[in-house]
Amino acid sequence: MEPGRQDAQLRHSREQTSQLYIDDLEATMLAAAQRGARLDLPRLRGSGGMVPPLLYADDTTLLATSADGLQRQLDLLQQYCEQWGLTVNAAKTKLVLLSGQRTQQPAVDTAQRAALSLAGQPLEAVSSFKYLGITFHASSCIAGAAAPARAVAARAAMHSCNARCAALGVEAAPLQLRLFSTMVDAVLSYGSEVWGMQLAAASAAGKTSSTAGSKAERLHLAHLRRLLGVRQGTPTAVVLAEAGERPLWQRWVLRAVKLWNLAVTAEQSSLLWQAMTASVALAVAPGHRIPARQPWAQQLAAALAAMGVQLDLHQPQPVCKAEVQSACSTWQLKQLQDATTREGASKLQHYTQGVWGGTLDAASLGTRAAYLTVVRERSRRAPLAQLRTGSHWGAEETGRWDKTPPEQRLCRHCGGGVETVQHIIFDCPLYAGLRTRFSDLFCLLPEPRTLHAFFQQPPARLATFAASLKLQWQVAHDAAVLL
Repeated sequence: MEPGRQDAQLRHSREQTSQLYIDDLEATMLAAAQRGARLDLPRLRGSGGMVPPLLYADDTTLLATSADGLQRQLDLLQQYCEQWGLTVNAAKTKLVLLSGQRTQQPAVDTAQRAALSLAGQPLEAVSSFKYLGITFHASSCIAGAAAPARAVAARAAMHSCNARCAALGVEAAPLQLRLFSTMVDAVLSYGSEVWGMQLAAASAAGKTSSTAGSKAERLHLAHLRRLLGVRQGTPTAVVLAEAGERPLWQRWVLRAVKLWNLAVTAEQSSLLWQAMTASVALAVAPGHRIPARQPWAQQLAAALAAMGVQLDLHQPQPVCKAEVQSACSTWQLKQLQDATTREGASKLQHYTQGVWGGTLDAASLGTRAAYLTVVRERSRRAPLAQLRTGSHWGAEETGRWDKTPPEQRLCRHCGGGVETVQHIIFDCPLYAGLRTRFSDLFCLLPEPRTLHAFFQQPPARLATFAASLKLQWQVAHDAAVLL
């Protein structure tokens, strides 16, 4: 859609049966336009084809490049309804001017002054409307309008999912991840192959200033942190790697690649192929466009290019999905490695060097940690996740809250050094009895003992040990508070 286009969303009366389709309305409109009726239907670049009314079940959207053309379409619609004994609920029919202006009010005022009507009833001009679940806005780009709306709907779905899991006692991580994908991400990412490419391109290029994109991604990450039982401050790269998940925007790109491949191989007479051709024509046209005003094909190409995959818009061809999947994993690994080298990235260094021993590779990023599959109970799983991610109960972590210098975050139980994960597991005398009780986890460790070697042991046993450590610390902490 282009700035300056006027849309009326028409919703037919619910009295119609679900079997009623009005496919010939499209033919009626196109035939009238071909006879010379000035309906001002938008024309697609490249093919020059006219965009017909968009029909799905009882939702109809009329598109025009002028107010007069849209009024003529409304009159034709009314004639069609009278001919077939149909009704349109004028009260639910809205008018939106997709203006491209910075603020919505001028667009609403302009649309209202057009004084369009249906069957003699004036139509209300509004700032936004929802078509097939996707929100369109008078002054916002499609990403700016659709992404926040999807995040709001998905948040409600996530609360419902969490409540249902709690009521049924569902704790297993694989099942919770599957339920999130089915119940929440299906809502959150609905239509993302279309509206998500601007956000994906920004994320792939390392530009994360878009609050619209972050709302959706924060929801996904909040679920993963809750699943692991770690704090919200746990680095995103660590959370994704531990859960074996891709960044949300990468899922959007893979869905967009599927849509692209469908479009470039579609029949040239289809609206899908013509829309793709128009998007490509706009993308290769001279001139600079800010990301929000770039056509979909250009945004997709930018997202792929940021991951090292080239999409030749001058010769559109199907994209190899396997190549994109590999590029996604490589990008994710590089981001993790680059973040690890930054000053103050102690948690990332703990995870990549301590837990993984420097062996983390792109293939490993797509595999969730073994204990998430083996250990069902969250009470046993969470302490192990906290030790592995560095988001633990020791002073090394809690000292961050009051900005205690790292070297002063000493163990309160023994004063024998900074209370790191290494200190908790191997050195602190508070847990000496537990090391004896779980001697099988220590007796075969090669010297010098490393966290990497320790975490390679049976996950169920490690989870029980970690839960015991957390309980021992809690008992000692509570006793100190009472003194």
